[in-house]
Amino acid sequence: MHSKNHISVLLFDLGGVLLELRNAGEHFGLAAHGTEFLEAWVHSGAVRQFESGNAEFDQFTGQVVEELGLAYDSEEFSQRFRSWPVGLYRCVPGMLDRLAVRRRCALLSNTNHIHWGRKDIAGVLEPRLDRLFLSYRTGKLKPDRAAFEQVIAYYDCEPDQILFLDDTPSNIAAASRLGLHTRLVAGQDSLRRALADFGVG
Repeated sequence: MHSKNHISVLLFDLGGVLLELRNAGEHFGLAAHGTEFLEAWVHSGAVRQFESGNAEFDQFTGQVVEELGLAYDSEEFSQRFRSWPVGLYRCVPGMLDRLAVRRRCALLSNTNHIHWGRKDIAGVLEPRLDRLFLSYRTGKLKPDRAAFEQVIAYYDCEPDQILFLDDTPSNIAAASRLGLHTRLVAGQDSLRRALADFGVG
């Protein structure tokens, strides 16, 4: 097994790691918040269908309103969903530029064409990342094993040569079971500390 000093690939989640999101409980009017919401979201049938590229946006919004028992209609959810991302954390462009000099940087995200289509997100990240593993394009979702195996296969490396940074415990647990180095992070300060702890910041 390699030590953390042999990490050659930095694998980032998007929301909550590189991208600031509005507080889900407040933004969507939900009782659940924090990791409770993240776990419900990542395992939601409607979300998984949409973010694997297997459902249209209108279908997704209607299903989520019903699934979560929201007190408003799908049109309002659509507006709230579109405005959920605030923007990339200010440190991200410079940080990725520095990291990419010595290591390969990739994105593994359960995401969708609505959020990824924003120029202030994709336009900034695409030139700075070695590879994009976006669920709506690949059809593979975290925390499923296949989502991580595609990364390992692409880089043709040992799992413990990858450091995976994510804000959802079940995703971290799944990656750890496969042998990846992992760190649960939430926000830019947490991200900086994680990279520093592994000597790659």
